[in-house]
Parts: sequence; C-alpha cells; structure tokens
Amino acid sequence: MKSVFLRPAFAVAALVAVLASSACSASASGPAGSAAETGSSPGAAGQLVVGVVPSLELGLLKVAEAKGFLADAGVELKITNVDSGPNVVTGVVAGQYDLGYTAYAPPLLAVAQGQPLKLVSNTSTVGEYGTNGGVLVRKDSGIASFKDLAGKKIGTNAPRSLLSLTVPASIRHAGGDPSGIQLVPLPFAQIGKAVHDGQVDAGVILEPFQTKALAEFGDLVNLGDSYRDVLPVGSPGALYFTSAATATAKADTIRRFKEALAKTADYANAHLDEVKAAGGPLAGLSAEQAAKLPLGPFKPRIQAGELDTLTTLMVEFAWLKAKPDLSGFVG
Repeated sequence: MKSVFLRPAFAVAALVAVLASSACSASASGPAGSAAETGSSPGAAGQLVVGVVPSLELGLLKVAEAKGFLADAGVELKITNVDSGPNVVTGVVAGQYDLGYTAYAPPLLAVAQGQPLKLVSNTSTVGEYGTNGGVLVRKDSGIASFKDLAGKKIGTNAPRSLLSLTVPASIRHAGGDPSGIQLVPLPFAQIGKAVHDGQVDAGVILEPFQTKALAEFGDLVNLGDSYRDVLPVGSPGALYFTSAATATAKADTIRRFKEALAKTADYANAHLDEVKAAGGPLAGLSAEQAAKLPLGPFKPRIQAGELDTLTTLMVEFAWLKAKPDLSGFVG
C-alpha cells in the first residue's frame, strides 16, 4: 500500500493527492506525547494511526494541519484509507489503528456485541435530502422509486455498513418489501460500473464515488437519498472512535486530538470551501467536483440519545437483539 507523507507548510511546500485506494499520512510538529502513554498501540507517543473510509470530510484534517491546530496540540496523524466501515472497526479492535473514522452503524454493532469502543468525536451530521449519497440505477431499468427495489440485487460496500441498513429501511418506508433483496458486497469505486454492466440492479453509494460514477457512466441516475429517507436532519453522521485499550494507552494524545478537532470544526463551519478544497484531492476529486458537493455542518459533540433512531432501525432489521447501552461509548 502506497504511503504519502503530508507535513505542515513550513516542512514541505506541496500537498500530494492520493486516490481512494491509497494511504497517506499527515504530520504536525509540537510537544511530545505524555510520558505516561504506553507503546501498546500502533502509533508512537504523540502520533495517532487513523483508519478512514475516504470522504470529502477528510479535508477537515488537512485544515487542522494547515491552520496549525494539530501542531499546537502536538499531534501527528498517520492516515490509512480503508474500503469499508466494518473493516475500520476490525482494524481498531485488532490494534492496527489508534482511531477509526466511519459512519456509526459498524461501531455501534461492535459495541452491542461487547467490544469496548469509545467515541472520540462526532464529525458530520445527516444533511437535507439529496446531500447524503444516493442509490444508482440504470435509466432504462424501470426502477422509479425505492419500492421498486424490492426483490432486486443491490451493490453495497459491506453487508453491515450503514447503507446496508438504510436501503431496506427506505424500501419499507416506500411501501415495499425489503425481505427479498440481495445485497452484493462491492468496493465503492466499483459500484457504478457494476450497475452500468448489469452485475447488480442498483448500487448504494456515497461521495466522492457517486459524482465520479455519474460522470463516467451516462446511463446511470440517482434514485434517491436513503440516509435522509430514514434518519432525521442533524442526526450524527460519522465519527472518530477508538478502543478502550487505546483510550487508556494514548489518553493524553487522544485528548489533544479531540480538542484540536473541535477547534478545527468551529473554523471549518465558517470556511467549508476550504475543507472541500483540501479534501478533494484526498478523495480523488477535481477542485471543480469537490466545490459542487454538499458538506457540513460539523458537530463534534453529541449525546447518546441522538443515536436512538439509528439503534431502533438496527433492532427492527435484526442487526441487534436489543438497543445497546451507549453510556460507556459516548461517555
């Protein structure tokens, strides 16, 4: 896996773009990590190894670097792109990553199964309809609504990703029967082509992959926003999380990262164009593509009750036997 090191402007003059399948690192100079921190997790003192699902939102970390928030906190980040939320969770649980970045469903599923994960920071929130990704179908497919997806073969990035939950929920919401759908695991980057080629009837997708697929395949159309169909505007969208072991071993560095991210979010909410410009190359988007995409607002702090709609859906679709106690996760 290729790595690219991104450092503050005084260290190097240029930023290096990476595609969604590559890995990159972001470094910021500053005071060393706490001497009390152990070497039991992958990053050295002051460094955090972060597994992420590629997204325009990663521009938030580049802004944190460019504005000196990470340097002031003495935090160095090494960022590795991962193909799905469940694989991010696996890496965090295994100690491969200090932090993980993904949507909420995979870590909540792990918490319900007894994994002692800890929320570090919320990032995005669910936006207005049409801003949270989509479901791609062929224009000649005869599929005109979510109800029409009943009994269809649907590409999704992982069987236990959030999108694999919101699509059947949207089918039910539209009056259809989701019990007969077949979910086909595919990398986000391959979903557009799979729909175009007829390998699947539809594909659930997020940005930046949606924009790239629609640009490449003119016979595709976005059916709708399954996120917003079932989750209210303002719901927690994505997060940084860690394991209980790393939360203890790297407590000081994680605290400083959390504070730096909160400062960055305050700045970013007033300068979303800067986040898009910084995140576009990391997501494999042109500046023009990135500028057109919806983004924000960022909301670092949430309460456990804000996840209630999501955990209710997880119970209704038999992902969970009962709603989990999230006091330890959010607290």
